[in-house]
Amino acid sequence: MNNGSLLQNSFYSVIYRLLNIVFPFITSVYVARVLMADSIGRVAAAQNFVSYFTLLAGMGIPTYGVKIIAQYTLRSRELSEAFSELFVINFILSALCGAVYYLLIFTMPFFEEKHLLYAVCGLNIVFNIFNVDWFYQGIQEYRYIAVRSFIFKCLSLVALILFVRNPQDYVAYALISSCALVGNYIFNMLRIARYTTITLNGLSFSEHLRQISALFLAGIASEIYVLADTTMLDILCGSSIVGYYTMSMRVMRVIRGLVIAISAVFLPQMSYYYYNGQVEKFHSLINKGIHILTVLTVPAAVGLILVADEAVVLFYGKSFSDSILTTEILAVSIITVAFSNFIGLQVFVTIGKNKLTTISTACGAITNIGLNFLLIRPYQHVGAAIASVITEGVVTLVQLILARKYIKFKFPWKNVSIATGCMMVCVLVIKTIEMPLVLHLLLECGMGALTFFFVLVMMKDDYTLNVYKTLRNHIR
Repeated sequence: MNNGSLLQNSFYSVIYRLLNIVFPFITSVYVARVLMADSIGRVAAAQNFVSYFTLLAGMGIPTYGVKIIAQYTLRSRELSEAFSELFVINFILSALCGAVYYLLIFTMPFFEEKHLLYAVCGLNIVFNIFNVDWFYQGIQEYRYIAVRSFIFKCLSLVALILFVRNPQDYVAYALISSCALVGNYIFNMLRIARYTTITLNGLSFSEHLRQISALFLAGIASEIYVLADTTMLDILCGSSIVGYYTMSMRVMRVIRGLVIAISAVFLPQMSYYYYNGQVEKFHSLINKGIHILTVLTVPAAVGLILVADEAVVLFYGKSFSDSILTTEILAVSIITVAFSNFIGLQVFVTIGKNKLTTISTACGAITNIGLNFLLIRPYQHVGAAIASVITEGVVTLVQLILARKYIKFKFPWKNVSIATGCMMVCVLVIKTIEMPLVLHLLLECGMGALTFFFVLVMMKDDYTLNVYKTLRNHIR
């Protein structure tokens, strides 16, 4: 099924990804100065707890649904049956998870005096029964998805500015965040009749349940260690510490998200080469991806370590200075997350070795939980950051070891190391010059990036030279 051209769909898909990266960062800059660390930590802890239930409610449907829906034509009986079957499964799972969630928060002593906040955040679970984004992705309605997402994100941003004015407004912040998501879900259902109908006749669930169960087991390992650090920080350290860690992670997600969005373009072409037996081109494309990721992530990680002290204060204010060291530590994971995403979700998926991704993420989950127990109590959010970086390193290392049987990777360490060293000298020199903070940060990032790029060009790095020649031709 193909609505619109591939180029158009790709454009709106990238726009949608960028919206999910940029808007949370913009809102975090605002709420950091209004809510402060303790209130942000309370909301982050509640949203993190809700994520366990939405993970259970989704049970692999968001991934599986796209694949299934894409097989059928609009308005067909087969599409109606497939959509109805998955919708019913999602409805039942979401309803059950929602019931268990609200039973827990209103009966367990841990949630006393937190009922309202957790009840508001729990709306994400209840309204997950209408979460059919997978349907719109399956029929490739990327333009609609991007436009709808942009509208609701703008509305939520306006609502934040109007209704979140002081640290006591953290419940309003949580409600606005939930309503933005719920609005997407409801709007999706209001438009569903344009493409298909819901039927309860002749439905079969067994094959769907078998498939989504396998996907759920594969995905839960990676999600657990992403959620575990915030959960343990909340239990062992309190809301303020969660707030410092949350804001550091939001900086990481912006950079990680941009890199992952860039690397995602390799998957379709890799799949084409692999399934058409063009082995040499397949391996060449993989190493091109490795090369580009190295060139992007190493200077990004090192650069963030160098400017974190200024960036955190500029974006979040001096009250979040405790997030600086955490941000510097987490910067290392920009490199490892990019490579693990590329190898695990692109290379392994292409060659049909999804189990290898499950193995690596399971190793990461075990490592993360163990290290969090050891490091969070004595070192708080710094300990959680160290655990996260080591975990991502373990996942990447395991994937590289498992992949050696199928792929021979080539990393451009020499060129990148020299260029990064020159960039570091440039940034450190600029840091010694007195000037306004905004100008300082812009100059450090701009001159650092130009220095890195210029050195790679001088060293005749193949892919960087291609970029340079392309830019030069466009300028002419």
